[in-house]
Amino acid sequence: MKSLRLQILRDCEGKGLTGCLTALVLLGCTVYLAFTVGPIYYSNYNFESDLKTEVSRAGAHFYDDETVIRDVLDLGKKNEIRLEKQNVRIDRFAGQMHVNVNYSVPVDFGVMQKNLAFQLTASSFLGSL
Repeated sequence: MKSLRLQILRDCEGKGLTGCLTALVLLGCTVYLAFTVGPIYYSNYNFESDLKTEVSRAGAHFYDDETVIRDVLDLGKKNEIRLEKQNVRIDRFAGQMHVNVNYSVPVDFGVMQKNLAFQLTASSFLGSL
């Protein structure tokens, strides 16, 4: 009986240990990626929400393009996103205002760097309903 148990333990050949270590390494990589990329996507999500609110307010109050661009740049600063005037494009046609914001954020993964590109669009009707 005792020798049968020892035989079963010897037949495993470390397969359980290898699987456990592989799972721990994958879990560690996932946690590292979540802590590296998570705040960037969270800032983008908040910025997109604020952008839609600001564009609807700008359309209702007939703000000019310079005021809208300045407000969008302030929103970017508030959400810790580096924006420049060239990243914001405003189009007005058919009683609507469309604001497009394109930007990228460099991310350092330790072994490589990658730019995460974001393209946000918000629109509003001009004037209040």
